[in-house]
Parts: sequence; C-alpha cells; structure tokens
Amino acid sequence: MIRVVVSGAAGRMGREVLKAVWQTEDLDLVGAVDIRAEGQDVGPLWGAPEVGVPLQADLEAVLLETRPDVMVDFTSPAAVAGNVKTALRHRVRPVVGTTGMGADELEEIRSLAADLKVGCVIAPNFALGAVLMIRFAAEAARYFPDVEIIELHHDQKLDAPSGTAIKTAEAVLAVRGDYRQGFHGEEEKIP
Repeated sequence: MIRVVVSGAAGRMGREVLKAVWQTEDLDLVGAVDIRAEGQDVGPLWGAPEVGVPLQADLEAVLLETRPDVMVDFTSPAAVAGNVKTALRHRVRPVVGTTGMGADELEEIRSLAADLKVGCVIAPNFALGAVLMIRFAAEAARYFPDVEIIELHHDQKLDAPSGTAIKTAEAVLAVRGDYRQGFHGEEEKIP
C-alpha cells in the first residue's frame, strides 16, 4: 500500500484527489491538510460518509503523524513551494498539481530533491488530453507560422494564465525560438 497525504484537500482538485485515492485499492489515504474546515472528516467532501480521516491545518504535523510515502499538493502558488520543501525534508515524495512557482523556486526544489534523493513530480496538468495537447501544439508549431493560446475557465480559477497554458507556450517556444507578432500580453476579463 502507498500511503498518501493530500494537501489542499478541501479545494476543487483536492476533493477529486481524495476521492480517487480512497477508491484506489493500492493507495491508503492517511492524511488530509487544508487550512479551511479543520477537524471535518474528508468523506463528505466528495459525497461519501465519514471515512475517519480528518482535515488538519499543519502539514508538518500530519507528515510526522502519518508517515506517508507520497504527498499530493493542490494548494496555492503562495503555499506550494513551502509544502514541497517540507515534504522533501521528511523524505515524502511530492506529486504537485499546483502551478505558479517561479523558475528559482523550481530549481531550489530540484536541487533539494536531488540532494535528498527523493523523487518529486511537478505537473501543470494531470489530464492525458492536456498533456497530449501540449505535445501536439509543439509539433504543430513546426509547421504553422502563427500560434495563439486562448484559455477559457470557470469563474473560480485562481491562476491566469494557467500552468497548462504556460507549459504549452514553453513547448512551442522550445521548437520555434522567441518569435512574437501582433499584440501579446493582451487580456480581457468579463465580469
């Protein structure tokens, strides 16, 4: 059994991760962290009865208490780097879906993970379709003269541009080099 702690458990993606971990036979949900709803059992977060795993606010305390193998993080750009470093220092493998870390933070995490010899996955999107779209965009960039990335999200989306859009732009840039035409950086928000 792989012991899993979910950080950002009360959020939209956190609830999906809780449910997936709970329903997967070889995963054991041992802890859940969120600064909201501390003390609440996580089961009702995805429509299940209570499962005996309470939300807690202190990630380090949960890691010490539960000794997980993996920490899945879907928190916020402000919290994610600290959470990942805390997990690594406790020899817990982070799997991160939170976006918004800068290049310096990512390099610091890479270095810490390498020094401690602890695996770490940071992915801007866990959906197979999105990962394929990024690859297709990079491949198409070889053949088309212009590229535009347009995003559409629900009104609760916290990061814009999304990690998926940033990763797509990086993949296209790696193929084409720094090419810009027209207006860039333009945005429109409709209330």
